[in-house]
Amino acid sequence: MTITEYERIKVEQLKTSALGECIDLASSALGSSIVAVTDEFFAPATNMINPAPPIHAPGKFVETGAWMDGWESKRHNPNYDWAIIKLGYPGSFKGFDIDTHYFTGNQAPFASVEGAFVEADGDAQAANVKWTEILPKVELPPTQHNLFVLKSETTVYTHLRLNNIPDGGIARFRAYGRISPVWPEDKNALIDLAFCGYGGRAVEVSNQHYTPGSNILLPGRGKNMGDGWETKRSRTPNHTDHVTIRLGAKGHLLKAVVDTSNYCGNYPHKLVLKATLSDEEVPAEDADWTTLIEPASTGPDGLFYFDLPHSDKVFSHAKVILIPDGGLKRLRLFGVREGAVVPSVPVDVTI
Repeated sequence: MTITEYERIKVEQLKTSALGECIDLASSALGSSIVAVTDEFFAPATNMINPAPPIHAPGKFVETGAWMDGWESKRHNPNYDWAIIKLGYPGSFKGFDIDTHYFTGNQAPFASVEGAFVEADGDAQAANVKWTEILPKVELPPTQHNLFVLKSETTVYTHLRLNNIPDGGIARFRAYGRISPVWPEDKNALIDLAFCGYGGRAVEVSNQHYTPGSNILLPGRGKNMGDGWETKRSRTPNHTDHVTIRLGAKGHLLKAVVDTSNYCGNYPHKLVLKATLSDEEVPAEDADWTTLIEPASTGPDGLFYFDLPHSDKVFSHAKVILIPDGGLKRLRLFGVREGAVVPSVPVDVTI
């Protein structure tokens, strides 16, 4: 790549840029991990892939010096430092945020990003691994988001290498892209078609006041309310909030599981689930939506199972609607891909 093949944008442009429709593939919430790092004397590289925003703690000290919520290497590197991230799911990339928040004079002054595809159980540091530059050397001003949009989406990689040039601190590293799904060999397998690991994506969210709607598609059941989706309180009569999900593949939806774990006083009063078939990223306003769950009650801190009608229909998108507002931890939409044998309903699933 050449230096002309990316654009630096302001953080205010993030949601409306090409990165706004992506997910952070480097996030530890997706199972991504640091597998090698040259130096983390002041602060560990794992901090960089924490999905939570960095914390500022002036006056807090540890044995090595000031406590910093990021990755910080020691001074005077004659070459440069680097950290290798094994992605939880392989994917292609559209851009990055190399965030230097609260590193006011000790930030890495420059950085670059490389990618590699490593076979399962392979060693990312092996001599035969080919690393390709994705983002060339860029300048990192202190204590701010540093967002870069690539002119062209990359090929699929399993690992990223962030180069810290020559040394210093990076608060967070966000790698915005799309997961490349690895489907079960059995075409008839019952899977969660909304799951981000199969390419499910939140393509429209009415309100993300507290946390993003895309969180409901993450793996696992999360740790707390911070990794679910929560909207602000509504005072408007007949208000609703929603997330529109583009399924990882078109298919038949058979069972929904709504998870409100940790939402003990702010779960939705009721919810509705609808689905449609569309080739658009976001279905048109006049799209024909089929109701799969009529207004149904949920409850605090639990799992709620719904057998879905219309199993003969093929859908590409689903929309979960909260009445009037509130929070969800996860939404699972179990079904089979288009062309599979549709099992008799109801189906049994385990969360």
